[in-house]
Amino acid sequence: MNVHQDSMFYIPGADAGITQWKVETLQLVNWGGFAGHASVSFSPTSTLLSGASGTGKSTLLDAYIAVIMDSSVPFNGASNDATVGRARSADQRSLLSYLRGKKDIGRDSATGELADQVLRGQNSATWGAIALTFIDDRQRRYTVARLYYVPRSAARDSELVRKMCTIDGAIDLRALERFAADKFDQRSVTAAFPNLSMHPSYAAFSQAFFTRLGIGVGGDGARALRLLARIQAGHQVSSVNDLYTAMVLELPGTYAAADAALEHFGDLEDAHTAMATEEAKASVLEPIPGLNDTREAELAKARLIDGFGIHIMSGDSPFGLWKLTCEEKLLETAETTNRILHGEAKTDKAIAENSRIELNGRKTNLEADLGGNEANATIIGLERAIEQLRQDREAARSRRKTFNTNTQRLHLVLSDESDFAGTQTAATAFLDGYEDAAKVAREERDAIRDEAREPLGLKRELLEEQQSLSGRAGRMDPKLHAIRMQIAEETDLNAEMLPFVGELIDVPPDQRGWRKAIETTLFGLARVMLVDADQLDHVSKIIDPLRLRGRISFEGVDLTATARSRTRHPDRISGKLEYKDSPFTAWVQNRLTADNTDALCVDSPEGLRGPGLRVTASGQTRSGTSGAHGERGAPNVIGFTNTERLAEIAEDIEEIEKILIHHDQKLADADRKINALAEDRVAHGHVLAVARFRDIDPDGIENDIRAKQQLREDILKVDDTLRKLRTDLEGVERELGEANKAYYSADTRMSGLDKAWSELVERKDAISGAIDRINAQQAVTLTDEQTAYLNTEFAEVATADDLNGFTTGVKRLEKRLAASAEDARAKARQATQALETVFRHYQHTWNDPNLSDSIDDYPSYRKILDGILTTGLHKRREEWTRRLTDWSGQDLVPLAGAFGNAIDEIIDRLTPINNILAGLPFGARRDRLKIELRILNRDDITKFKRELNALARLNVDGMTDGHVQAAFARLQQFMKQIRPEGRGKNTRDYFLDVRKHINVTAVAYDAEGRERATFDRIGGKSGGEAQELVAFIVGAALRFQLGDDENVRPRYAPVFLDEGFVKADSEFTGRSVDAWKGLGFQLIIGAPFDKFTSLEPHADRVLLMVKSPKGYSSVNAIEPSRQTPAQQTSDDEGPA
Repeated sequence: MNVHQDSMFYIPGADAGITQWKVETLQLVNWGGFAGHASVSFSPTSTLLSGASGTGKSTLLDAYIAVIMDSSVPFNGASNDATVGRARSADQRSLLSYLRGKKDIGRDSATGELADQVLRGQNSATWGAIALTFIDDRQRRYTVARLYYVPRSAARDSELVRKMCTIDGAIDLRALERFAADKFDQRSVTAAFPNLSMHPSYAAFSQAFFTRLGIGVGGDGARALRLLARIQAGHQVSSVNDLYTAMVLELPGTYAAADAALEHFGDLEDAHTAMATEEAKASVLEPIPGLNDTREAELAKARLIDGFGIHIMSGDSPFGLWKLTCEEKLLETAETTNRILHGEAKTDKAIAENSRIELNGRKTNLEADLGGNEANATIIGLERAIEQLRQDREAARSRRKTFNTNTQRLHLVLSDESDFAGTQTAATAFLDGYEDAAKVAREERDAIRDEAREPLGLKRELLEEQQSLSGRAGRMDPKLHAIRMQIAEETDLNAEMLPFVGELIDVPPDQRGWRKAIETTLFGLARVMLVDADQLDHVSKIIDPLRLRGRISFEGVDLTATARSRTRHPDRISGKLEYKDSPFTAWVQNRLTADNTDALCVDSPEGLRGPGLRVTASGQTRSGTSGAHGERGAPNVIGFTNTERLAEIAEDIEEIEKILIHHDQKLADADRKINALAEDRVAHGHVLAVARFRDIDPDGIENDIRAKQQLREDILKVDDTLRKLRTDLEGVERELGEANKAYYSADTRMSGLDKAWSELVERKDAISGAIDRINAQQAVTLTDEQTAYLNTEFAEVATADDLNGFTTGVKRLEKRLAASAEDARAKARQATQALETVFRHYQHTWNDPNLSDSIDDYPSYRKILDGILTTGLHKRREEWTRRLTDWSGQDLVPLAGAFGNAIDEIIDRLTPINNILAGLPFGARRDRLKIELRILNRDDITKFKRELNALARLNVDGMTDGHVQAAFARLQQFMKQIRPEGRGKNTRDYFLDVRKHINVTAVAYDAEGRERATFDRIGGKSGGEAQELVAFIVGAALRFQLGDDENVRPRYAPVFLDEGFVKADSEFTGRSVDAWKGLGFQLIIGAPFDKFTSLEPHADRVLLMVKSPKGYSSVNAIEPSRQTPAQQTSDDEGPA
């Protein structure tokens, strides 16, 4: 360094005890547009770096950032507002783009894909380096350098080899090129340069030059570097508050306290979520043990029943063996019972036989005694007569019942023979006159039936008309319509081209009073069918051989004719009509307005006098002296709609229905009269069918029976001997009858028991043989459990000891077992479905790829449930509640305190900055600037802090679980506000950034301490005023951050400004530069050509950036002057 250079770095009045470092040179190797090695020297006071856009000003200034700053600081800060993305990413300038010299992006001719266009490293590896050499007042030098190796395959900054070096002294970067191939191996480099230290991390690297260059208080220069980076970037600010909070104040400690609280709260939330998840899982899985027990029990029941083999149609089965065993036992019991009963029957038969012998002897003796008594013969005759009379009485009673039923409608009263004789006389008389009476009744009925023919015919016609009208427009007579349709079908013409005149006109509602007159005068014309004149001959030819259903009038019409311009008067028929729009309308209008058709409508018969056709509303017509009046008996046909006619038909049908109902009632009465005569005839015939009254007189016969019984009693009263003999005989006969009955009963029982015995023996032999065969084969066994189950089930459907009901009971048991097995399987399926539903719910909520929703995974789910229950949910909840109380005190209390500490730190920082500003003249009047702070009182911030303090004191001990959960939910809502993601991202900075809770202004005071001006909004100032204000505030803050607030000058002097003072004029630029210089800083300013003239007078060294047509940059030093350097033609930004 020469003498002139030494003098450049000398500042009068510098304290010998304070060493100040300034940047002397910047070396570049393969950086941006700089190919190979380049060196740039700076003035110790101020250096202006200018050039056309794209020549590489920012590239040079970014080299300073690349060396000094960490990788989070973006390059080209003055222009990066136009880009997005992470610092130094693919969307912004990066180390890789600078080291390869990226010029632009173009499409690869080989692949067609977009690719970077670079100056070097396209097809091979390359290297680069940057070094800043600093010099202090004693000519000592210290170099900070970065070395880079760029592999050919590198696609991002992280793939570069980067070395961070500090050198005690200066170094020529060209001497390091020989180490590039080995990627700057540390041992090789440090061996060649003993004064070079290579640092393993940015922390170690930065700490080394922080300490040596005096950056920051106690060597902590991170804050100072961040402020230097913000100063270099030169972002626009709109207010003093934004300037101070963004560029001077660091991120407050509330963020760190909040992040610590969030981290620990996240653990608490995770524990709560895990606990809630376990509880939810336990709740979901709780029913599965019971369901599985039910399923297993029902499946076991089904297997037990299926094991009986009740469905085996042939072959042996446990159920068959059980059935044989049970039947064998029942047969053994039946045999024993048969033997006992057979012995009892044999004894009873012997006793009865002895009684019969003894009673027959007594009977014989009594009959011999009675044979000699004459009165006994009379008694026998009476008894026979009484028995016959009893038979006659029953027959008469039956005949009388039938007689009463057949003659019930005659209401007969028959007490004796005379009543019966009178009844038969009346029946004969009725039958003699029946034919005449029936004839009269039939004639009356036929007359009534004839009365209904007329209304029935009218109803049929109305229904036919109704049906006809329902399928078409207009109200033309159905008969004429049918003929028209026949003609249309035969001639292949559309029915719409064969309209009737009456279908083309209508009577409007306000003229309905004249309908009868209109229908009368236009009766014939309305029923005329119109035919296109061009089709008239065709129609006539086709229909001539046809037998039409009736006669029809038609007329050919020229469809090209137009209506005559003749006024339709409202007092004439034509003026009271509406006309349908159709090809035939003109002809219809012309025809209806003709003198011989268009009748004059008059209000009274007196109006009929006069010339021309006239008509009254009632339909009377006159033409001169000729007139007509009366009903035609035909329906109205005029109208191109039929709604009114259909309503009329409906009303007429309703009236006819009423008439027919009355006729039906009369006819029914006549039929009932005829039927009554016929039924009376049958009843009277039954009267004459009885030959004598005694045949239907059971009461008379009963009287005869009582008379004979009395005679018998009288005979017996007078003969005691006869009475005693008959009484004794009756007693013996009764006893003999009982003895016979007992004998035959015992004999019958013995026969039955003998037969049953044979059957029992045969059945038992067969069953015993089957049991022996099964036991011998041992193919089927019957366990005690199966036997007990079947015995119990059989007792539910049958009597266990009933042999006769055994077969039926077994069938019922089979059905019961089949139903029980199916029911068990159904219940097992239901339990399975319930379990799988639980499993699906579990999987839907907590998907586990190792589990399915199949019943096969029940053991795994049961294991999960047992594991949850074993861990003790209650104890876990108690532990979590204790942790909640601890957390609120350990994390929220520091967070609450961090807000006050952060505000206090901001206030404390103002004092040294204002002390620095107090020594600097501000503005043209040489005032003093002071930063003042006001704390903002916002309701939401106050509410937030109040809630924070309340939650910090939260103690959930003794709370119910519900209150604990409510308190935790309250905490969650609060913590959401300060989370860096989700909803909190909108509120986190608002609440945590206390810099937003204050308002900073700058106040200018005159020499006497009077307030001259308050600066709040920067945006309202001129560009120069704003730059001067920024220089004073930021420069003073930088002195503070560098740790030099109490020194005469800062120990670290360089301040790089990219596009600095772009809005300032010469006067304000000078004051801004003076402010920075007055603060003791070394300025390196990058500015475009249009600001060159305002900056050049205040720069002690001027560097001009130029670029070649191939994109290579270079720096040229020029002598400061008042002339503007030649403009460069390139408008493109230089290589990155």
